[in-house]
Amino acid sequence: MNLKRLTISVPAEIAAKASRAVAAGEAESVSAYFAGLAAREPDWAEARAVVDELVAEAGEPSREDVAWARTVLG
Repeated sequence: MNLKRLTISVPAEIAAKASRAVAAGEAESVSAYFAGLAAREPDWAEARAVVDELVAEAGEPSREDVAWARTVLG
C-alpha cells in the first residue's frame, strides 16, 4: 500500500473518539482509524461523474422520475 502523509484538523471530540478506538484495539492507530472510515465511505466524486455522464447521454430526468427515485431510495 502506498501511503501519503496528510495533516488534518478535527474537532476535539472526534480526535478523542479516534484515540478511544485505538486504546480499545479497534484501530491500529489514529491514522488507521481515519483511513478505515474513508475507505468505507462511497466515492461521491466518482458517483457524480457517472451521473453527469448519464445525464449527458440521456438528458435530465423528469420531475416525475426524480420524485419516484426519492420515494424509492428514501
